[in-house]
Amino acid sequence: MMQIKKPGSVIRESLVQTDHQNDKDRTAKHDAHNQSGIPKRIRRSAVSSDLQNIDSINKRLLFPTTQQPVTTPTIIAFYAYMAGDTPSITIQHPFVFDVVKTNNGNGYHPSTGTFIAPETGIYVFTWTIKEDGNCLYSTQLMVNTSEIGIIHMQVGSGGDLAGTGVVVTHVNAGDDVYVRTHANWNNCNILSNGAARSSFAGWKLSSGQNRSKMRFCTQFRARII
Repeated sequence: MMQIKKPGSVIRESLVQTDHQNDKDRTAKHDAHNQSGIPKRIRRSAVSSDLQNIDSINKRLLFPTTQQPVTTPTIIAFYAYMAGDTPSITIQHPFVFDVVKTNNGNGYHPSTGTFIAPETGIYVFTWTIKEDGNCLYSTQLMVNTSEIGIIHMQVGSGGDLAGTGVVVTHVNAGDDVYVRTHANWNNCNILSNGAARSSFAGWKLSSGQNRSKMRFCTQFRARII
């Protein structure tokens, strides 16, 4: 037997199916939207993490495989002066500057007036000699037995004067550096008092090796920045 459906029931079934299908479509789109949204957020996070890792790796690659610590150069410097006047010395003889104010590196020996270089390098030395009136004096800066510098002063009557010499020279570790009277032109007292001090000083300049390390560090920091 054939069943004949009424037109109204067919329409109702069609409407019910259409509504049900629309609900399913909306649910599917909503799920698809949620599912597509999560991977997008995960992908963004993963990309950001990868960029950070690449940046970190690049910075690590800038570091040398073996890092050498940068050492601070040893400070070598001294300054001493005569405690009082020194009577005229008419022969070649070292001066003794017995009041020590600075002796970094312990190279200066006040008992003899001699600086024994603790390290090889380029040094600056300076000495000041104050003379009485009616005098003339020549003094030499010596490195071992070699004269490196000399100053001469001649003072007239009625006053006193001071003269200063400065020398820049290479010195080897263990060399003796001192100030002495010249073989000639030394016929008066050396003064050292509250008005002016007869003194001896010196210091070591930075060596080439230390400057190279400083340049390396500057370049290294520039690459990382």
